[in-house]
Amino acid sequence: MSTSTPTPTPTPSTLRAVQATSIALLTTTAGLSASISIFVIPRLMALPPQPLTSQFVLAIRSAHQLLVVPLVLPGFLHAYLAYRLPAKARLYALAAALTFSNLPWTRAVMMPLNRKMERLVADPDGPENAHEVADKWATRNLYRGVVTFVAGCIGLYAALA
Repeated sequence: MSTSTPTPTPTPSTLRAVQATSIALLTTTAGLSASISIFVIPRLMALPPQPLTSQFVLAIRSAHQLLVVPLVLPGFLHAYLAYRLPAKARLYALAAALTFSNLPWTRAVMMPLNRKMERLVADPDGPENAHEVADKWATRNLYRGVVTFVAGCIGLYAALA
């Protein structure tokens, strides 16, 4: 005789709330992430190297504090939806995988550029050019905005299909 309690089945309204939350977080953070590359960095590029580096580091620290959870949480929500809605599991798993792809991208591609810019704050005459580093960062950061937006669109399609 089994003494385990059955797992409660989520109500459709709970699943809809999870879907809405993941879609809202992904599409909002996609816009915020892309706006850093499209609006913030080009304005910083007009500055001389020293103010550029210090303002860049401040902007990235602020964005990091604001965007980490909203960029990662939808991956877990989509994984949950893939588990709970087997008929749409492939779509939700794809959305989760795309969302989580931001983690290795950030670590492998974005963090080295962040560290270069932090070194330039400490040593403005270092070997790196602040404007080149900022330009590379802005271009490579677009990956996060695009992938996050695509994951949100896949989640929206799965919710409406």
